[in-house]
Amino acid sequence: MTISIKKIDEKGNVSRYLVKGTSPALINAIRRSVMLHTPCLAIEDVSIYQNGSVLFDEMLAHRLGMLPIKTDKTYKLGDKVKLVVEKEGPCTVYGKDIKSTDPKIDITDKNIPITKLSKNQKLKVEMQAVMMPGKEHAKWQPAIVSYNEIPALAVSKECNGCADCEKACPINIIEMKGKKPVLKDQYNCTLCGACVDSCGKEALKLSFNKEEYILAIEPVAGLSQKEVIEGSIKAMVEKSKGFAKSLQKLK
Repeated sequence: MTISIKKIDEKGNVSRYLVKGTSPALINAIRRSVMLHTPCLAIEDVSIYQNGSVLFDEMLAHRLGMLPIKTDKTYKLGDKVKLVVEKEGPCTVYGKDIKSTDPKIDITDKNIPITKLSKNQKLKVEMQAVMMPGKEHAKWQPAIVSYNEIPALAVSKECNGCADCEKACPINIIEMKGKKPVLKDQYNCTLCGACVDSCGKEALKLSFNKEEYILAIEPVAGLSQKEVIEGSIKAMVEKSKGFAKSLQKLK
């Protein structure tokens, strides 16, 4: 079966896609591959020369390590880039205050507060960002990825057209057509089950299409949605080749 992908919508940094002709195993494999095997940049090595803030060095290093960094696709696994921050109070140190030695690399959210400095307090830190996959640490996950099945509302002969399900829906995506309730927006259904609870399982039932899914992607490392998915599939292909070689050795 041919797999088709269609963009549904984009809200802020989150994009949703309708994926047809696939299975739970494959779409979950893509999700896990993004989380575990698609590399991006994150701060790993931190050298603190001055830290006059209220944060302990360990806490400061942890905050720096979790900052999302814009990743250039030309970087390969294990590549490094140097970043520095040097500030004197009174001020709040933000992500925008961190400077990179590579103009293509930057903190993606410049308004993230790191620490506060009072008068005469100083902060001087050098950092190394390393290109690694998410299986090493959550800070190397390039995106937040999720998926869900597309619901369908099955109406039985027991339904009396009372419209209780329409009133019970918390996001108003059920409407009555004649005496039959229908989902007017399958893509935004939260699967809360309020409609079924209001009318009873004898009258209504939520079912799912096992070949159609909604894939939601929120990049956090400056990569586009396309680059995130391409990196995920590339990692899956490489692992499949490695698995095939291992099988050949068993013959």
